[in-house]
Amino acid sequence: MAITNFVAPENIVYKGKEANEILSKPIYESDLYSYGITYRPGVKGKEQLIMGEVSELFQMYTCAFSPSGEVSLAEQWIEPFTMKINLQECYDKFWPSFMAEETRRAYVGESNIPRTFFEWFFNDMLIKQMKREYEEIFWNGDTSKTGILALGDGIVKKLANTEVKKVTGAVLTVDNILDQITAVAALADINVDDAEYKIFINKGQMKILKTALGNEKIFNNYVWNNFTKEGEKVYAYGFEVVPTRIAKDVILLAPNKNLILGYDLESDQTSFQILDLSQVTGDNEFRVIAMCNMAVGLVYPELMVISKPA
Repeated sequence: MAITNFVAPENIVYKGKEANEILSKPIYESDLYSYGITYRPGVKGKEQLIMGEVSELFQMYTCAFSPSGEVSLAEQWIEPFTMKINLQECYDKFWPSFMAEETRRAYVGESNIPRTFFEWFFNDMLIKQMKREYEEIFWNGDTSKTGILALGDGIVKKLANTEVKKVTGAVLTVDNILDQITAVAALADINVDDAEYKIFINKGQMKILKTALGNEKIFNNYVWNNFTKEGEKVYAYGFEVVPTRIAKDVILLAPNKNLILGYDLESDQTSFQILDLSQVTGDNEFRVIAMCNMAVGLVYPELMVISKPA
């Protein structure tokens, strides 16, 4: 297959500010951002996370100034780990999809036609997969595992060694998912604002939850007094239930602001390259090379509740 007669690929090499902009795209387009999770840029090494809360501010009036109020501090640590992409692929695997997509875009009158192969591959293939893997590592990373999850410990692994409240978990089914969510919600701190918390479950098992609710009769007050649906959204005991890439059968109730994604796009290591090998080795292949870092952290784990099978 000859590709040079259509849209010839041109090498893309980004470092410094340009690489920062490229690699920030999967971070800020990730679903994690829409959940309201705290983003912490500039994490270059192991750093202490400190989050404070104040209470009991008001007192009886007196003429003199008399300080009052309580401040509580939560201290945790966050440490980045370096990640890289070393990908080498044959053009043949992707060329039919590229041609079909560019033909579709021309047919419906979209702008910027035709794109180069590398522009299409970056936006339509690479960024989508990078977003997915960011999210999977954030939730399910575990250095004792293999593959991409072994890059660093994620939220579920980090919670295992904290004061998080735990519920005995189970394989989630249509018959038990409402009871499992109820057990998690029952342990929520009674002093918290429901709007600051979310219940995170697996995307696929959100369908199980909706099926279970669909099976309930409208006059079942026990269920419908505690579970509500607003369009595609589901609320349980006042908490929004959010579909994520968290592992199957895990239910996590947490203040979204207390879950932290750290990164450092200003690092000297940050780089992004897509290279055409046909002009170098004669092979009908290309390479993607990238390097960046990521860090996962949390504060006040004692305010969180998790359910997962043993």
